[in-house]
Amino acid sequence: MKTKKNRFNLGVFILLIASMLLFTNCEKESIVNEELSTLNVEQEEFLTKAKKNYLKENGINIDIIDIDWCSIIPNLSGYYYANDGGHYYVRHIGNKVYWFGEHPSGIWANVFKGSINGKTITGSFYDVPKGKIAGSGSLTLSIGCFGSGFTKISGSNFGGSVWTKTVRPSHLPRPRQAGFGVVNDSNNITGRWVGDDGGIYYIRQIGNMVVWFGERNFVNGRPTWSNVAWGSRFYSQLWLDWVDVPKGNTNNGGILRGFIEGPNYISLGHNTGGFGGSELRR
Repeated sequence: MKTKKNRFNLGVFILLIASMLLFTNCEKESIVNEELSTLNVEQEEFLTKAKKNYLKENGINIDIIDIDWCSIIPNLSGYYYANDGGHYYVRHIGNKVYWFGEHPSGIWANVFKGSINGKTITGSFYDVPKGKIAGSGSLTLSIGCFGSGFTKISGSNFGGSVWTKTVRPSHLPRPRQAGFGVVNDSNNITGRWVGDDGGIYYIRQIGNMVVWFGERNFVNGRPTWSNVAWGSRFYSQLWLDWVDVPKGNTNNGGILRGFIEGPNYISLGHNTGGFGGSELRR
């Protein structure tokens, strides 16, 4: 009898756990569906306004409705939410596309640089130490109708596959400690650096390739500026191009020339585009 009772109690316990898991999964699915529904509504309103602005800026009669919006690629700069849960801040200049992407949990963060050919973007991404993952790879993306988003055509080591352009949230992920990197090593500058301009810079070095993401001075949930840099290291010299990305509110860009003065000190000079920092310390 005792054995039968124990079996009965075990069966009830298993049934209870299964019910709880089912309820939890259903609840999570409901939350995800609700978030996606809200995002779709926000994007529809966002794109309607963007289309009106596009017509006005290009002197096109706003009453014209027979327009093939899918054939038009507007400026792609803006905020995108992806199906990997990440925030992406995209800057489009000429035929170049730059972004900084991050997951709010801090598990990963990356920079991307690519070129537009028709409705395709081809480029490379590198994780930076604002996150904990240190990956890199290539990506090929398809641009949606009227720049409504991107879809991944191909790419290795990258989880996201659908990006949706929408309204930038009011509160964005703040700076954090480095998820990976080194100190006291002149040969590898990967890590978290602090600039004399008040900026926090997450630098990644792979061989002679150097990339970074920098941000400064959060006000009302957003940094006043944020930028990505991309270039190379030649012995102790750094040759970088930089552009602001729309996590912040500035839209500058230019070149940087730096010198690695020691294992935890970089001096910056010959800066253009309004870059204010002159030194970084790790």
